[in-house]
Amino acid sequence: MTIVRNILAAVVGYVAMAALLFVLFSLLWLTVGPSRAFEPGSWEVSVGWALVQLVLGLVGAYVGGHVCARVAHDAKGATILIGLVIVMGAVNALIPPEMVAGSRPDDVSMMEATAGARQPVWFNWLNPVVGAVGVWFGTRRLRE
Repeated sequence: MTIVRNILAAVVGYVAMAALLFVLFSLLWLTVGPSRAFEPGSWEVSVGWALVQLVLGLVGAYVGGHVCARVAHDAKGATILIGLVIVMGAVNALIPPEMVAGSRPDDVSMMEATAGARQPVWFNWLNPVVGAVGVWFGTRRLRE
């Protein structure tokens, strides 16, 4: 029963992380818009946007780790969540995104931006590491 609780804790932590990140990125998008999120006329995200994504990702992963720690029976829940974050991040980094044809219009919706955004390669590999670190810090209660 302990392993089931740890798996459930990892899933609940991951869902909490994803939900929080959706809210945070929606607020960020409403605040900065496409002109600051992307390079001019391009689907390439700006360096500033990528750096803010990493910070928000760290916050989201910390909260997801904290939620996991509240549900988990022991530290294995945190290990499962960290593994999930790394595997999902590596899959995302390895699968090339579909490229949107043409230049980016000045006004795009958040959903269009999400579908068309091209992240720098370094970001795609650093993101799961940042996520794992955030989860690790968020689950510190399990390690004490």
